[in-house]
Amino acid sequence: MLFNTLLGLNIVCIGLYFYVVISQKNKNYYLSILIRLMTLGLFGLVIFDRYETQNHLIVLLLLWVGFESMEQFYTRKNPVQ
Repeated sequence: MLFNTLLGLNIVCIGLYFYVVISQKNKNYYLSILIRLMTLGLFGLVIFDRYETQNHLIVLLLLWVGFESMEQFYTRKNPVQ
């Protein structure tokens, strides 16, 4: 139950981050740090065998890859001056 709630909150935060990047054309560093910390916490729950289903791990990995690829796309599109 806790894992599903945190995973849902992580999905909402990633969606909000994508919206901010696309609509406002700038990064929200606090939200980016929050997403990374939540992802690390969820990985910790998976690693310590609190939740051992492979579906949770697959969804978490896909979210992480999607978030990091969006970060790289933004930095490639808008280089630091």
